[in-house]
Amino acid sequence: MTEQQAEIDLLFEDAARLAVRTLREQQDRSQPVVRWLEPEELTRALELDLPVEGRGLDSVMELARKTLHFSVRTGHPRFLNQLFGGSDPAAILGEWIATLSNTSMYTYEAAPVGTVVEAALIKKLCNYAGFREGEGVFAPGGSISNLMSVLAARQRAFPHVKQHGLRDNERPVMFASAESHYSIPRAGIICGFGQSATVLVPVDEVGRMRADELERLITEQKKAGAIPFYVAATAGTTVSGAFDPIAEIAAVAQRHDLWMHIDGSYGGSALLSKKHRALLTGSELADSLTWNPHKMMCIPISSSATLMREPGHLVEAMGMNADYLFHQNADLQWNLADRTLQCGRRVDALKLWFSWQVHGDRGFEQRIDQLFDQAHRFRQMIRERPGFRLIREQEGPNVCFRFLPKSQREAHGEERARLEHQATIGIRSQLAQDGSFLINYASLDGAATFRMVANNPTTDDSDLSALLDAIEAEG
Repeated sequence: MTEQQAEIDLLFEDAARLAVRTLREQQDRSQPVVRWLEPEELTRALELDLPVEGRGLDSVMELARKTLHFSVRTGHPRFLNQLFGGSDPAAILGEWIATLSNTSMYTYEAAPVGTVVEAALIKKLCNYAGFREGEGVFAPGGSISNLMSVLAARQRAFPHVKQHGLRDNERPVMFASAESHYSIPRAGIICGFGQSATVLVPVDEVGRMRADELERLITEQKKAGAIPFYVAATAGTTVSGAFDPIAEIAAVAQRHDLWMHIDGSYGGSALLSKKHRALLTGSELADSLTWNPHKMMCIPISSSATLMREPGHLVEAMGMNADYLFHQNADLQWNLADRTLQCGRRVDALKLWFSWQVHGDRGFEQRIDQLFDQAHRFRQMIRERPGFRLIREQEGPNVCFRFLPKSQREAHGEERARLEHQATIGIRSQLAQDGSFLINYASLDGAATFRMVANNPTTDDSDLSALLDAIEAEG
């Protein structure tokens, strides 16, 4: 063994020990969720200057320790900030193996294992969605998956667009919920339609798209000379966690010959649960579905599937027939690059495959049910606490609520809303700087609202109760 080989062996032995310690610390409630520093302080602490002469492998472990020391512990039971969270050791190992293999998913020749693994997972996810003959690919996040659905819809509605672009008299129009993810209108911008080409449909009192308003707006746009071609229903909106009425929206889409997409980036995983899959009733009627296992399934970022009910749409929209990749004697069924926006693409399917082998269908179903139950229990805690009130009660794993300190609880109407708004922003900031909890806030019905995301099965009632205690103490 050479000196360099010995040095590499030692590096990865140390790295493995650091990984084990980090996973253990993520479950240690005495450890902070984050050690907060302002950007200038963090820049100094990390010593970011890049050297002219390299420092050698000896320096890497110190960089690794510092990086983890100051990073947010997203696997911590008190990280309730984002739609992702938790940690899955099998999936983390899959991520490491994907990095070690360091290949790209454009052809079977370049990535034989990744290609067949991805195909098996896409088939599994399509079956849950009701896409019996479906196909799909993994993409680097829900935003790209949503964009790919718009590209497929555009190609079906305007077959000439790929070669010649839109004609002068064509004005495409898309529809999405007023509380849909910003990636839908942004996809319209990327396609050259402009942001105004996405019509936002009003929602009901709990944040679900109103199918009757969708019908009205489609008719209105047709009369104005536009060409409606696409509607996105949302399964689990970002803030309130609302699930749009998919079957009702599908009926409207069919009447008007619109491509119907489901942005299930967040809530698509509810399909795994017999108890909660009714929230996506009608999914089999959609033309496409975005599903992010890196959210409720706790797979490391990024893990996003773009699913199509019928095969062929992705290649029609994005295929370019590059002869330096796709050779004449190759089986094109296994060459996936023509189905994606990317050429170079990581083997993101591997971590989900590792995790699924460990947990199975039933294990993932239990995980999803745990998160829904966790949110249900937290809502009950809020109902029982003076000064707290729920905003838009939902069935999903998001819980939106506001808090008012005891000294201000005599306020009513607009004054109360103003005080709650101020309290939410101030308390949330203080909790983050303390490092005890990370919980986000968002604007809902015109005022800031705490948003607790049930994203980690290891979060328990003691954590949720401690969060309410901490909010009261800061207030």
